[in-house]
Amino acid sequence: MSVSAQEVDFSFGAHAFLDYENASIDDVEVLDDTKLRLLRLDLNATYGGLKFKSSTDVHGDDINIRDLFIEFGDQITVRAGNFKVMNGLEQQSSLYSTTFMEGNSVSKINGFSRAAGVALYGQVGDFLISGGVFGPDANVIDESDMYSASGRIAWYTQPFDEDSILHLGASFRYRDSNGSGLLSYGQRAFGKSGPKTIGTAKVGDSDMFFGLEAAYLNDGFFAQAEYGTAEVDCDPGLCPSDPHEDAWYIDVGYVWGGHRVYKNGLFKRTAIDSPVNSGGPGAFALAARYDVADLSDSGVIGGTQETAILGLTWYANKYVRLMANFSHSDFEDSPAYGDGDAETFLLRAQLELY
Repeated sequence: MSVSAQEVDFSFGAHAFLDYENASIDDVEVLDDTKLRLLRLDLNATYGGLKFKSSTDVHGDDINIRDLFIEFGDQITVRAGNFKVMNGLEQQSSLYSTTFMEGNSVSKINGFSRAAGVALYGQVGDFLISGGVFGPDANVIDESDMYSASGRIAWYTQPFDEDSILHLGASFRYRDSNGSGLLSYGQRAFGKSGPKTIGTAKVGDSDMFFGLEAAYLNDGFFAQAEYGTAEVDCDPGLCPSDPHEDAWYIDVGYVWGGHRVYKNGLFKRTAIDSPVNSGGPGAFALAARYDVADLSDSGVIGGTQETAILGLTWYANKYVRLMANFSHSDFEDSPAYGDGDAETFLLRAQLELY
């Protein structure tokens, strides 16, 4: 809902994810739980050309800042506060539009999320350009002196008709722990509450990430892929040479009764042709993903993992959806489990109020 006080426009929102997670590693159940995964409250405001956005997660007695920023500008937008770093396609896109319940390995092993900083966003023709400098996340700002710089360029076109979109992009990030502790890299078997199946020790003073991304949409069909590599500045006493931590994924899917929405280089909530609240059946989506992470290089043995994921989603409307994900992972040289496999089954009920 929205209200207006003088010339200030406010909007409020609430988001809830109720998740069921079941995971096994080498046929041993390690997770079987139902919980409120997310309860997020939004407050947004605009005043002339100035915009304010805040998103806060509530977990019992804990309150965590997610977005908390102001932005202004026309040709070039300036944003200052706590917000998503500009790395990757899926990581920056709306959490409420993701195809699968858990994020890809490119984002997860590199810890892409939000941080406190200042960034610029602009567009030249069909090219979207952004860059920023950051400190740590606002929730750990008293515990870390880490700093980073990120940049991204994305290009899009409509190769066939107005229902088709081709997106290509690239991004980088330099990150320095600045004496706040060494960096490590890891990934789970696609269950948020499960243990990490692959992961390195703390080895990096700093790292340099470079990533590529691509997506194609045509009516209900979609395909999406990302690749990322991070060169780690490792102490010679820990590594004979600087290791690379690599990951990539590719997925394809189809939405019956709707289509994914692309805007300004990112994905937004899926559009539904005939939502339930208008007397329709909603929409259904079926998608598959193949995800690979390699954390073993130059004497650092973090393990490798290959995962196949199948996802089914029913959309009642753009604000309500039910999701089911099944994944199978094969891993090697895991510091915790050696060689083996893992399976997860996830369910989610997502509800948003505006």
